[in-house]
Amino acid sequence: MSRRRRTRGYPVAVLIGLENGEAILWNIYSRSIKPDTTIKRENNQYNYYEAIIDRLRPNVKQGVKTVLVVSPDVKNYDGFYKHIEKHQRWLIAGYELNRVTIEYVEGSVTDIDAVVELINESGLQRTIQNASREDIKRVMSVLERRLGTPEGIDTLKFTLTEVEDEVYGDHGSAEYILMTTDFQYNHRRRTQRLLQIAQNKGVKSMLVEAETSMGSRLTQFGGLICMTRV
Repeated sequence: MSRRRRTRGYPVAVLIGLENGEAILWNIYSRSIKPDTTIKRENNQYNYYEAIIDRLRPNVKQGVKTVLVVSPDVKNYDGFYKHIEKHQRWLIAGYELNRVTIEYVEGSVTDIDAVVELINESGLQRTIQNASREDIKRVMSVLERRLGTPEGIDTLKFTLTEVEDEVYGDHGSAEYILMTTDFQYNHRRRTQRLLQIAQNKGVKSMLVEAETSMGSRLTQFGGLICMTRV
C-alpha cells in the first residue's frame, strides 16, 4: 500500500490512533493512506469522544464501515468503545446498513511511517480485510432478503441509468450503491460523478473487488445494484 498522500483507490477503513491524550485519524484507501485530522483531549472526556465520532460520521455516510482503533494501551480503546455503547449505540447495533465494525489493534500510528509499518508488518491488512468482510456480510444479508421477494426487488435498481435517475433526482430514495471495481473501471467518468453526488447527498456506497464472492454476486446483475429506501 502506498504512503503517498494523493488519494488513490476506494475507501476501505478509518484508523483512529488513541495515544498521549489525542486521537489521530487516518483514512485508508485500497491503494493509499491519507491523514485526516488530530483531535486533542481536553478536560471533558465526553466531548472528546463525541468529537471523534462527529469526524467519523462523513465516512459512515459514505459507506465506510470498518473502524480500527490503534493504541499501545487497550484501556484507551475500552473507554472509547464504552462511550459508543452508552451514547452512540447506533454505530454498532443499529440499522444493518448503518452499522460499523470496530476493532482494536495494538500499536501506534502517530505518523505516516508508523501507519505503513503497522499495515505491512503487523498483519493489520488482514484485520482490515476480516472486518470489511463482516461489513459486507451485513450488506449482502439485506440485499439477499430483498432479492427474495417481489416487494424487495421493487426497491432495487440494476442499470447505471436507473441509478443515476435515483441519485440525481429530487425524490431522494437512493439508500445504498453497491458496485464492483470492474464496473467502476468500465464506466469511469459516469461512476465517478455518480459516487461523488451520492456522497454529497448522504447516499452510502460500497466498492467491491470483482474477484470476491460478493463481487461475483454483483456481477450476476451486471456489477451494479442500488438499494432504495423501503
